[in-house]
Amino acid sequence: MVPKDSVSTEVSTVKNGLTPQQIQQFKDDGFLIIRDLLPREAVQPLIDELAQQVGEATREAVKQRVLDPKNTFDGAPFETRLAQVCKACKEPDWIWHHYFSSQKPRSAGMFTLRTAPALLDVVESLMGPEILAHPQFNYRAKLPDQDLTVIPWHQDLAYLRPEEAGDTLVVNFWIPLVDATVANGCMEVMRGSHRLGLLPHGPLISTPGHKGGKGIADTDLPSCEVVAGEVDVGDVLMTTERLVHRSIPNRSDTVRWSVDTRYNQIGLPTGRENVPGFVARSRKHPERVAQSDHDWNQLFEA
Repeated sequence: MVPKDSVSTEVSTVKNGLTPQQIQQFKDDGFLIIRDLLPREAVQPLIDELAQQVGEATREAVKQRVLDPKNTFDGAPFETRLAQVCKACKEPDWIWHHYFSSQKPRSAGMFTLRTAPALLDVVESLMGPEILAHPQFNYRAKLPDQDLTVIPWHQDLAYLRPEEAGDTLVVNFWIPLVDATVANGCMEVMRGSHRLGLLPHGPLISTPGHKGGKGIADTDLPSCEVVAGEVDVGDVLMTTERLVHRSIPNRSDTVRWSVDTRYNQIGLPTGRENVPGFVARSRKHPERVAQSDHDWNQLFEA
């Protein structure tokens, strides 16, 4: 059975990394909500890039005659514009499928966010200064009432290769680009569920649109407290690779934009060995630290 939702949250603030008490809380609960961790300059470049991409997608929809040129909503804010233009399209999912369903931009804005010193200071508190930006990262645009972006209960380790990375601490930061609430589809987490090991995951046959996805059946879910991860821009929700969590439906009229970015210690298996990560911080070999998105992209060209 799915446990009853809880309205409680665990909230911390940090300065120059985590305190011993915060580290212990993270180890006990498997997650930590950190308020006001990221300055606006860490997230704004990516927001600007995505807003520009919404504009490009809108113009292409008009060009392809999917969208009436009178319905481009040029003055709409970032939080709502994509939802408005998608709703106005003859095929409401056209823009999302063509531009926002599986894009993983190794862009300047994404690099700025993933290498924010405040994030890396927190990671260093947990695993030391030899930090790899993990190969797995995403931005997500969750549209209103979109079943495809409702993600069932799962553990991130199930989406890696557990036989390779089962002993690697992979720290994930779930970062909102707009304020994330229960209404617009924030994350929910199960407190302490990371201590139960890797639970059985099966194909999401009953979940529309999730071809090849994995999730935990209701019968295999633990009886842990469920916490709603409501976070504002600048906050982060930090989780471990074994924490059971899900993404709930967006019942608002805004787009729930978010990023998840992961980190592990340099030299340990990532569970995605065929995809390169980049060195985000290193005291031993500072010359190997990526300085820009150009350095990041060169790893793929090689």
